[in-house]
Amino acid sequence: MLSHTPLGLGHPYRYEPDQRIPALPISGEPWKVRARTDSTTKSVRLYVRREDKLENYELILLGPAHADTHGPYGKTAKKLDSITHLTALATNSEEFQDDLEWEIELAGLKENEEISYWLENDTFEFTSTFELSASTWVADDGVFLKFVGDLPGGITAFNREVLKNSYGQIFRTRFTFPLAPDDHVIGFGERFNSVDQRGSFLDAVIYEEYKGHGQRTYLPAPFGMVIGSDYGFYLKTSTPSRFDIGATQSDQLSIEIDTSPEISNVEIRTYAGTPISILNAYLSEFESPRNPPAWIYKLWGSSNEWNTQDRVEAEVRAGEISGIDLGVIVIEAWSDESTFTVFRDAQFAPTDGSKGLNTSAITYPSSGAWPNPQKMISDLHQKGIKVLLWQIPVIKEEGIEGSQINAIWNYALENNLVIRDGSGIPYRVKAPWFRDALLPDLTSPYVRRWWTSLREYLVTEMGVDGFKTDGGEHAWGNDLIYLDGRCGLEKNNLFANGYIQSFHDLLKSSNREGITFSRAGFAGSSSYPTFWAGDEDSTWEAFKASINAGISASASGNFFWGWDIAGFSGEIPTSELYLRGVAMATFCPIMQFHSEFNHHREPSNDRSPWNISERTGDYRVLPIFRKFLAIRNWLIPYLEFEGREAIASSRPLMAGLFFDYAKDPEIWKVPSQYLLGRFLLVAPVSDPGCASVNVYLPEGKWLDFWDKTEHVGGKWIEVETPLDTIPVFIKSDSPSWLLNYK
Repeated sequence: MLSHTPLGLGHPYRYEPDQRIPALPISGEPWKVRARTDSTTKSVRLYVRREDKLENYELILLGPAHADTHGPYGKTAKKLDSITHLTALATNSEEFQDDLEWEIELAGLKENEEISYWLENDTFEFTSTFELSASTWVADDGVFLKFVGDLPGGITAFNREVLKNSYGQIFRTRFTFPLAPDDHVIGFGERFNSVDQRGSFLDAVIYEEYKGHGQRTYLPAPFGMVIGSDYGFYLKTSTPSRFDIGATQSDQLSIEIDTSPEISNVEIRTYAGTPISILNAYLSEFESPRNPPAWIYKLWGSSNEWNTQDRVEAEVRAGEISGIDLGVIVIEAWSDESTFTVFRDAQFAPTDGSKGLNTSAITYPSSGAWPNPQKMISDLHQKGIKVLLWQIPVIKEEGIEGSQINAIWNYALENNLVIRDGSGIPYRVKAPWFRDALLPDLTSPYVRRWWTSLREYLVTEMGVDGFKTDGGEHAWGNDLIYLDGRCGLEKNNLFANGYIQSFHDLLKSSNREGITFSRAGFAGSSSYPTFWAGDEDSTWEAFKASINAGISASASGNFFWGWDIAGFSGEIPTSELYLRGVAMATFCPIMQFHSEFNHHREPSNDRSPWNISERTGDYRVLPIFRKFLAIRNWLIPYLEFEGREAIASSRPLMAGLFFDYAKDPEIWKVPSQYLLGRFLLVAPVSDPGCASVNVYLPEGKWLDFWDKTEHVGGKWIEVETPLDTIPVFIKSDSPSWLLNYK
């Protein structure tokens, strides 16, 4: 066996053991050719044809095949402190079983040099012949990079270059903005590593890291604001981009954008002004979201183990007994785990895959997991509880002949509804999660309509209020082919947006005041609320990262955001961490708890307050949770009004202090503080054992939320932090009713 795949899998953070590094060699820079073989191979040779000259080289055996975690975006690759289901993909040699890895490093190609090459092993097995043209960075001629908009006086983009090959084809472009000493750089979508990104390397690539995200994210945006010099930018492209934000040169923000010969130019939108005006100009590029219904501000609850009707109803009763009423339930493990269109154990005659079911065609055995899901939904509605069902944007498996999933699989293939790889074969998911599944091309309106028609009865007949649109990160590879003919380089980042849009279209066409709850998206995802921070452990470090994520997501236009209170994975949180998380979530756009599947082992790992109370043995959990929930319910009219104001004005519902106090240098010392709406300043307690914290109050007059003590702003104050409080301050010019909570 002899394998060489020049472009690899398309994984943004690893190189494969049989790929070319880099995939696009640059003139004058060394490059490598890797090969993968079985364990019986004794040697591998590389043949390179340069004009009429044939050269050959012997590759060096590196040992067992493994993936290199530096990858094409190596500067944004995280340190692998722990192994997760995705980092394992990047490090585990078992993926390649007993294969061997071979490599040769070659001197840089000459400018505009064109070569061909192939490999041969000792048993005379050959690879295909691969054509290659060296690319060279040259000055942009002013045609490819187009800057549209305003910049403050004296600020301009410089070092404008494009990467061209000998045919004049362009594969990348780059340029630089200046950074002043006191500039702070905000945005780039949801970011866990920091709020101020100065000194960081980032990229705009959708990726599922699964916990401990570092500088990677599900929800990137090629948008940033430079606060101090007061300008912003939006790269109007869906291709991957990278940002060196003063990391290499402290006074420069360097931006590099992947492109392709099919793209005639890249437009850079620039904006001058305040953070609010910059964000407003950026969001005007996209459809404005509909105002989400007021019920999104109630308490949400879920667990991957609430996977039967009995369990859901039991958890609702447990909440009622505990004095904790849920407003929204997300049922994750509800479906047949194959089609994600019908409740598990349902009995029905499969359709031909062209359309969905209807309730009259389905029966639910009394002994099944969901004996009467429609009645369950109706009963929950009578209690004032909304219901969301979990989704994933894949056709999971081929299934057995005559099954519903088999019909959907065949219909999608026969009617050309799926994304294909570079050779025209239906693309199969390469990531571990749902590996080998098909991807319906949900960037296509036609496919979106078909996809949601399979689920329409859930909304129109069963009364489901929305969907948890999980996933969206499954498209890997620049060479993928979408139905409109565009490649993965252009479309992979847009797949998640199309996925979410499909369900918003369904809800709108059904005249349903529903929502989605998503984790992946790109620029423009702000049109489709709501979002959550994705997967995190129950640790203080993850809590801090989630606060960063909420403030940065909001600063990038995703206003209706939440997180899994105190994390959803690993060991359950301590009661202290849990209650600090509850306090912060009370003063957050979305307040929800969730927990990972634990194979129904005892004791339960649910993050419900009644289970945390039982597991920790801390009698304070339930009464303190009830106290915060009462505050939350009292705040719903405020949140609804301020949510509408956020859409109208582009000032986030969860706004970093820089939106209102950008000129105050002290605010950068407290990046976790934020304003909920225009009138409530929130200072989360995110360290254990805090009897008090220092809070910075910006200019103006502020009233302590708890005792109504008045403080004059522009100074630091020490605030005591018993476990049943969180530092919150009300602006003195707030609506009068907001001052009256007791």
